[in-house]
Amino acid sequence: MGNSPADAKDMKSTPRARALAAMLALALLLILLTPLGMAVTPAAAAGDTIFFFGHGKGHGVGMCMAGVQARAERGETWDQIILYYYQGVRFAQTDDSRAIRVLQRNGQIGVWSLHDYLCRLQEEPDSWPAQGLNTTMVAARTYAISCIERGKHAAQGFDICSSGDCCQAFDETIDISKRPHIVAAVGGTAGWIITYGGTAITAAYHGCCGGHTANIEDVWGGSAVPYLRGVPDDACENDDDHDWTVAMPWSQMVDTLAAYPDSNVGELYGYGVEARSPDGRVKVVRLDGSAGSKRISGAGFASRMGLPTNFFNIMTPNFHEYILIQNPGDQAATAKCTFMLPVGDSFERSFDIAPHSRFTLPVQDVIMNSEVSVKVESAAGLVAERAMYFHYGGRITGGHASSGVAMPSKQWYLAEGYCGGLFDTWILLQNPDTSEALVTIKYLTRGGLAAQADYRVPPMARLSVAVDRIPGLEEAEVSALISSDRVIVAERAMYFDYGGQDGGSCAAGQPASATQWYLAEGYTGGSFDSYVLVMNPEEAPSHVTATFMLPGGQQRSLQFDVPALSRYTVHLDELPGLEATDVSTKIAATSPVVAERAMYFNYRGWTDGHCSAGVSSPQRSWYFAEGCTYQDFDTYVLLQNPGDTVARGQAVFMLDNGQQVVLPLEVGAHSRSTVFVNQVPGMAGQSFATSVRTDAPLVAERSMYFRYHGWDGGSNAVGSAATSPTWYFAEGYTGF
Repeated sequence: MGNSPADAKDMKSTPRARALAAMLALALLLILLTPLGMAVTPAAAAGDTIFFFGHGKGHGVGMCMAGVQARAERGETWDQIILYYYQGVRFAQTDDSRAIRVLQRNGQIGVWSLHDYLCRLQEEPDSWPAQGLNTTMVAARTYAISCIERGKHAAQGFDICSSGDCCQAFDETIDISKRPHIVAAVGGTAGWIITYGGTAITAAYHGCCGGHTANIEDVWGGSAVPYLRGVPDDACENDDDHDWTVAMPWSQMVDTLAAYPDSNVGELYGYGVEARSPDGRVKVVRLDGSAGSKRISGAGFASRMGLPTNFFNIMTPNFHEYILIQNPGDQAATAKCTFMLPVGDSFERSFDIAPHSRFTLPVQDVIMNSEVSVKVESAAGLVAERAMYFHYGGRITGGHASSGVAMPSKQWYLAEGYCGGLFDTWILLQNPDTSEALVTIKYLTRGGLAAQADYRVPPMARLSVAVDRIPGLEEAEVSALISSDRVIVAERAMYFDYGGQDGGSCAAGQPASATQWYLAEGYTGGSFDSYVLVMNPEEAPSHVTATFMLPGGQQRSLQFDVPALSRYTVHLDELPGLEATDVSTKIAATSPVVAERAMYFNYRGWTDGHCSAGVSSPQRSWYFAEGCTYQDFDTYVLLQNPGDTVARGQAVFMLDNGQQVVLPLEVGAHSRSTVFVNQVPGMAGQSFATSVRTDAPLVAERSMYFRYHGWDGGSNAVGSAATSPTWYFAEGYTGF
């Protein structure tokens, strides 16, 4: 791609290949052979196969020859076609008997009349429609004259060469008596050329634009050329090259990029499109690896990958992951994110966050198609969450969110878990230590301890445990008691089809059991089912009193016993007095337990489920890094006041641009209150973080319901009671 912008025609495509069907078949085969969903074994960074979906063939500048053919077939004349593709041009005459010196295929320089030269071009077949051939010959004649006028090959002793990659495809051995339609087109357009400002234009043309031609500066850089502006083009939509798919092994892409100094970034972690031209073509690709980041042109990347054009997209992963970082402070902050992979590799990136705002990091822009745990560090106190949206296993869509864990621990408790029916349960372990962690997980069911297994988690790594595959747990309701010889972080993710309501949930474990737990969220109306899950990790039974707090201060209660080393499930919808209501829950036990709440729902036709662990004590401040009220995103803040007095305060919504919206709050004693953020004045169509401060201790959660890229669902997260300089996320995936 070393030619200058003035030689745009020199980069044109030769006649179009018809290989789309073969590429699609290859892509389909690779899709069928590539496992979907979360990897069971540790996945290498960016996986095994990369898919590119693109449009067109050739550089895209100037005239689209597939469009020329279609326009001619639908009745447009050669002058109409040319005036559409080249902006602001005029027509002029030259003499077709003038001599032109051609470097022929036999290596000799031959002198031809312009007429005879054009008759031996191999740009388009003789079978083309007449107006299409007329258009081609006017453009080809113009390009030949432009080569003479600018002296492209004058120093070499000729005017034009016979290479379609450099000039125009010419064959001196052609018998023109066998191509009557091309000869007729040369004669029928005798002498006509295209000019701009009185000079023959560089008449760029290419095989197929894929729906929009390109601005010359967006393809080769340099200055804009007035007549080479991109235009939309529907004429080529039925051409075989309009849409294409290319699949390649990840290792091939890595090796190819590493072969060039300007794209060698060491071990490649990921890549992303950093800039596109107005027509959608890729201008800049960013490469991230162990040796840092580099940027190369979209055209250069496409050429090295063997793509027909730089008009492409990368296959969207089935999992989209975001890290949301809230800076509630008065000063800007820098957050360092460490990404930990299953194989024990890790790398860092740093990001600046403005005061009183939130920052969104799409993890798939940093590393693609990999399991990944994340550690967020800052000198300032920040708040961090992780949100994920997914199409799990090609059958389940939804999303989940979790607040970060401020400190790793040697002990973790997960009350919820289910392996029966169409439920998949995963335990995710993050080891931020520099030494290997030896982890033991005890699986507790209604009947007591059902299984125990040991795991090794490499240093600075992440491990996924498929609970469904553990013998004896195939149909179990299951809690997990996790012990480690090193401090680690543990989360649990579940994917399910709950009576036709498919989705997924995720929650971080609790580092300690307690005799009291609070759950702010809960709803039993419509197509909502709410469950409270209680885990008893002790060697003796625990007597539990559950107090349910309703809007207006009403309360209901339930008592039950949880046997030693077991798990207990309460279905709130089935309890008298809890039909069709908002409800918060307080758990009080005679000995330490762990409590979570799970919900399954159909919200506005969006089906999913979410789950969060309780908090062991109310607080006067809460933070949420995530929040969105864009179209098809509904966000709720749920407030539980278990105290004996009214709690008053305010919610502060921190927008991405640093602005703040303040909402006064009042929550009655022994009550639950709901804030629908979409209806708060000034909060429509925003992405934001939230802080809640009150004069009496509360419990706060946030629920979101959404349609994201066609994936509908909902998520929930418990607020963080304080900022922290460090946050950990065991779960994370950016694959297919």
